[in-house]
Amino acid sequence: MVFKAVVMAGGKGTRLRPITYSIPKPIIPVAGKACMSYLLDSFYRAGINDVIVTTGYKFEALIKSIIETKNSDQSILFSVEKEPAGTAGSIKLISNFIDDTFVVGSGDILSDFDIKDIINFHKKNNAKITIVLTEVSDPSQFGIVELKNNKITKFLEKPSESETFSHIANTGIYVIEPEILSYIKTVPYDFARDLFPRLLRKNIDIYGYVGKGIWLDTGRPNDLIRANQIMVNKYGREYNDELIKGKNIIETSSKFDSCQIYNSYIGNSIKIDRDVKIKSSAIYDFVNIEKNVEIENSILMPNVTVRENSKIKNSVIMRDCVIGQDSEIVDSIISPELELKGKSRIYNVSLASKIIEDDI
Repeated sequence: MVFKAVVMAGGKGTRLRPITYSIPKPIIPVAGKACMSYLLDSFYRAGINDVIVTTGYKFEALIKSIIETKNSDQSILFSVEKEPAGTAGSIKLISNFIDDTFVVGSGDILSDFDIKDIINFHKKNNAKITIVLTEVSDPSQFGIVELKNNKITKFLEKPSESETFSHIANTGIYVIEPEILSYIKTVPYDFARDLFPRLLRKNIDIYGYVGKGIWLDTGRPNDLIRANQIMVNKYGREYNDELIKGKNIIETSSKFDSCQIYNSYIGNSIKIDRDVKIKSSAIYDFVNIEKNVEIENSILMPNVTVRENSKIKNSVIMRDCVIGQDSEIVDSIISPELELKGKSRIYNVSLASKIIEDDI
């Protein structure tokens, strides 16, 4: 039986800036839950109650979020790195706490797999290490593998178009026997760039398991919007009312007058005026939407106010923003605490009200 799981949650999420200037990527909300909560829940369903979280960037906010939302009987140990140790290096630093088979996952990637089935595959094959895989349309952002008879024979990280030999990608979820840690000699050390090639050179079998479930790298704003839509579709309730249709997750008890909602997440304490249309979006707590507003394929973080007659499409509005009346925002990110005047037109930009320092 697996005794522990490790969640790697120390990255800065640079591709999601400016969103990750104010919130660590692993705890960005997805359909009402922190992104990494789906991974923690998948461990919990597999019977894994002991979890170690490796972190660094903005670790105070991350630790607070996990403590507040974890399953009550799940024990979490935090390892805070002063300097980045690399994906494999971060595991090496906590090796004194590992004495049996363990599972590793990436906290900043949306994943919702059947972990118990993966562990059974690993045990059935007497594997020393198993990599969970998934098929992707664009392999250039991932580590790809060649898979033969459930074993990985070739591995390449982020290939160019001419180097691409497969569309089967590494998900960042691994089942590992503790003796594999002896091959991590230095810190920083990376699984994909350093450890896997070394194991292949040593003729140590690396098994590949093609995952059954949801997996999405939420590295860009459009991916984050899509992640909310995917999890609403999976966990939402089917509605077929006059004004509320499709799969939705609606947390608030507020009543809406002539508001149309389609395939969306609606948080708590929401105020929505009449003739509002919300489609394929996520609206978080304490948002105030005035009359005749249209929101599509977008995310509104807590405490956002949208004045009347405005339109928001394919955008992320961070917390505590005010969008003036008759405004239009398309393909953009609005940073926290920004107030836009009425009749603003914002297209394809990341907009901030102040310079944000990239602190640790």
